[in-house]
Amino acid sequence: MSEYQILLLPRDNYWEWVAAAKPYVLQFGANLTPDPDSAGRYMMPQQTITIAGCPTGYPAEGDIRAWFQKNYPSLRIDYVPAETPEEFKAALQARIDANDRYLLAGADFKLLWPTDYAVVTQAFGASPEIYRRWNLPGHEGLDIRAPRGAKVYACADGKVARVDAYNGDPAKQPYGNSVRLQHRDGYLTVYAHLQTVLVKLGDVVTAGQPIGLADSTGNSSADHLHLTLKKAGATAAGLTNYPNDIIDPTPFLEWPSEAGPGSQSPPAITYPWPPGVGLVGVNGRADGRLQPADFEAVKQARLEAVKLNSTAAPEDVDRLRALNPSLFVMVRLYASFRGRNYPAAQFAQDLAFDTLQFYTRGVRYFEIHNEPNLVDEGWTTTWQNGREFGKWWVEVRDQLRVQCPEAQFGYPGLSPDGFPMPLRTNDVRFLNESDEAAQAADWIGLHCYWTDEAGMNSPAGGLGYLEYRRLFPDKVLFITEFSNPAQGVDARTKGQQYVRYYDSLRRVPGLGAAFSFVLSASSSFPWEAWRAEDGKMSEIVSRVGARSG
Repeated sequence: MSEYQILLLPRDNYWEWVAAAKPYVLQFGANLTPDPDSAGRYMMPQQTITIAGCPTGYPAEGDIRAWFQKNYPSLRIDYVPAETPEEFKAALQARIDANDRYLLAGADFKLLWPTDYAVVTQAFGASPEIYRRWNLPGHEGLDIRAPRGAKVYACADGKVARVDAYNGDPAKQPYGNSVRLQHRDGYLTVYAHLQTVLVKLGDVVTAGQPIGLADSTGNSSADHLHLTLKKAGATAAGLTNYPNDIIDPTPFLEWPSEAGPGSQSPPAITYPWPPGVGLVGVNGRADGRLQPADFEAVKQARLEAVKLNSTAAPEDVDRLRALNPSLFVMVRLYASFRGRNYPAAQFAQDLAFDTLQFYTRGVRYFEIHNEPNLVDEGWTTTWQNGREFGKWWVEVRDQLRVQCPEAQFGYPGLSPDGFPMPLRTNDVRFLNESDEAAQAADWIGLHCYWTDEAGMNSPAGGLGYLEYRRLFPDKVLFITEFSNPAQGVDARTKGQQYVRYYDSLRRVPGLGAAFSFVLSASSSFPWEAWRAEDGKMSEIVSRVGARSG
């Protein structure tokens, strides 16, 4: 496990908190910052942010742990409760005395990471409003990325204490196929929602040994591993506010190396996309078919990829390829959802003709729908959550694939949190809920927006693809929309940002193309359009066209 670590300290009385942390920093070599976003921006999941847990220490963010879960959900958080610098110093001194950087509860009892995927999709204690129906304070374990059929490993040496075979009733067997391992000192781990159990009752197992294959059996909306940790007597002793001796497994876990516990070297992933070829692209006209000025903009900007809406004319593909025979064309399959329930079968039927028209012209990449976590795009009318959308998406894909068997259907970009878009549900939660569709998709789309240079270089903005790569290590990614929509930023600055952004994406493995939003529009997007309605080109076009690569 990497030992790179940042200590996040409150801004108020910052230097007093620094002084309190000084002995710990000298002992373990951690960095310091008072800025949560800076801490999150430069960390990788296997690295750690240690938070001085003063309840009033981060007024702009509120609950700092909830803030990190929302904005940087894959980062490892080490929370140290302390209302004053003195309390913080005392807590850190205990770690120094034990020569233990994190002073994991349970001393030398540690848990190896149980999958090959270093991604937590739902934290311990999350969503209390959901779990209170089962008299739980929140989520009673960790949900960890594990696609269907992926290996699940024992977290520690132990003995198989129980094996449950799923009978098909999620109400009676919410954990589905599951395994329970008894460990020393009264610890017990539960591995839930398995496809196949690879051990039997009474077997002695070692840490890192495969004990099952992942799935979504039981009360589960998508493939993953649910891990629960128990400590005998913990509830009675007041060590946890959970029933049945359930405790938080997070402090015990050893974050995995890239290889994962069951591998000798990092898994080699070969993407069906040439390495180092993240194409320079743009979304075509927002409404209707391309106009003459749009083709001129494509030519002047020397574009390598264009994404059309299915409302465009199929003949536009022919004219685009006359400009550039190697131009990559993607089509977003789109129809209005406003104010109606739009069943999957009806959507597929309505879009079947347009899809086939583009398909017969050689288009193979299709994005099914757009930003489904918005009310205007179906949330609350056609689906109530990501799980329902996932089932809707799979049904649409299955129907369209009958007539377009070679088509590559993509999971659509979501509307990211952090931008003034009303009537939206959280994108990360929606993505996790709709994992069925994401895993079934041939590729994954995402949207990246920012309003300044810092935002362009932030995981919450232009670098949003980093989180998607961690979530979907084996999928080709397409940034199906990106832009700087800020009204106060001129076109020259935006063009310069876009050139740097395109250049940075050339080096991202498995990233197919990035499509800036938007080439032109009759209304609604004056601060993002690459050309005006009178045909005048913005400086974005010339800046992108003058790029070196």
